[in-house]
Amino acid sequence: MAIAKVAHLASSDIGIRVHLRKQMVDQQARGYDVHGITPPGQWITADGMTGDGIPVKLVNYSSSARTPIRDLRALIDLVRYFRAERFDIVHTHGLKPGLLGRLAARLARVPIVVHTIHGLFFYEGMSALARRGWAQVERLGMRLGDYALSQNREDIEVAIAMGLCPPDRIGYLGNGIELSVFAPDIAAGPAVAELRRSFGVRPGEKVVCIAGRFIVEKGHLEFFEAARRIRAQRDDVHFWAAGAEQPERPGRLMHDDPTVAQASQVVRFLGMRWDMPAIMAAADVFVFPSHGREGIPRVLMEAAAMERAIVTTDVRGCREVIQHGATGLLVARGDAGALTGAIVRLLDDEAEARRLGAGAGQYARRHFDENAYCERIADCYERLLRNAMPRSRERTVEAGARRWDGAGMAEPAEQRGVGRARSRGASQRR
Repeated sequence: MAIAKVAHLASSDIGIRVHLRKQMVDQQARGYDVHGITPPGQWITADGMTGDGIPVKLVNYSSSARTPIRDLRALIDLVRYFRAERFDIVHTHGLKPGLLGRLAARLARVPIVVHTIHGLFFYEGMSALARRGWAQVERLGMRLGDYALSQNREDIEVAIAMGLCPPDRIGYLGNGIELSVFAPDIAAGPAVAELRRSFGVRPGEKVVCIAGRFIVEKGHLEFFEAARRIRAQRDDVHFWAAGAEQPERPGRLMHDDPTVAQASQVVRFLGMRWDMPAIMAAADVFVFPSHGREGIPRVLMEAAAMERAIVTTDVRGCREVIQHGATGLLVARGDAGALTGAIVRLLDDEAEARRLGAGAGQYARRHFDENAYCERIADCYERLLRNAMPRSRERTVEAGARRWDGAGMAEPAEQRGVGRARSRGASQRR
C-alpha cells in the first residue's frame, strides 16, 4: 500500500532513465507510488512505463529560456495532470522543471513541493547583471516550494547568504552512484584492453577522456584546445569525448559545427555510451572542465570511484569531489592552458596519477554511495509528511500501513485503495 503519491519532474528523458532512476526505484521499494515526468527525448518518446515499472508522463517543456508559449502550455498541462492524479508530493529537478513544476504544483494545491538543486544556475565568472538576474529566478523558485535539497554544500551557503531561502527550508542531499558498478578492478579486465585496441590505442599509449552533455558550459572547447596543443607535441595520446548532443540546450555543440568538425581531427567522438565503466576504465586521465552549474557531477563521482587521475575546474560542485593535490587536480574555469598543463603533468608522472587516483577512490567510497542520499530523501519526505498532518492527530508515516491524503486525514489503505485517480500503469504494476 502506498505511503504517498510522488511525481518527479526531470529536465530530460536521460534524467528519468539514469540520473533519477535510483531514487525513484528506492522510493517505490519503500512503498511510495512513484511517477516520472519529462519532455520527450531520444529515449522516451511516449507516455508509458519504465523497465522498473514506473509510469512516465511526457510534458513538452523546454530547457531554453526563449520558449514562453511552449512553457505556458506546459504549465497548463502540468496543472491539469497534477489535479487529475492528485499527487501528495511533487519533486522537481533542474531550473525549468523546477520553476514550472513548483508553480503548477501550487496552482494545483499539491500538499508538498520539494526541489533538488542540481547546481545553482548562476556561477563564478558570470557578469554581475546575469548573476543578479538568475539569483532572482532561483529566489522565486524557492518561494514556491516547501523544501530544497542541495547536492553540494557550497550552494547551501550561497543560497542562505544571498537570501534565496531561509536556512530551515534547505538541506544537504549529496549525490551518489552504484559503487559496485564503478569499481577500479574493471580496468584490469580483458574487455577494457579490447576496447582500447578497438579504438586504435597501442600498448604504451595514453587515453584522455571527457564525458558529459555536449554543450559549451561542460568545457568541451577547452578540451578541444588542450587536445590540439598536446597532439602538436606528441602522438602517443588519444582523446575521447563521450556524451550526447543536446540540440535544444543553450550553448549546444553539434557534430556538424565547424569547431567540432575541426576538433574531430584529434578527438574521437564516442556519442552517448551505456558502457561508461569500461570507457572510464580505458582512460588514463579523466577530464571535466565544467564552467559551473554543477550539483555533484555524476561523471566525477564515477571517475573517482574507478581511481582515475582527474582534472576538473575549481568551481562549486566539482570541488565537492576533487581536493587539489589529494584526489585530483583543479584548474581555473575557461583556461585551456592550465587544463593542458594539468593533463600533461598526469600523463608524464604516472606515480602522481596513481596516487591521486587512489585518493579519489577512497574518497568516493566514503562519500558517494547512492544508498546514503536515498536515505536522506526518505527522511525528508517523512518529515514533510509528518509536518503536513494536523498537530492534533500526531500521526507518523508508516510504510504500507497508512497513506497520507494531503488533507490531514490518513485512512487505512485497505478502506480507500492505493492512490487517488491512479493511472492504469500504476494499477497494473501493483
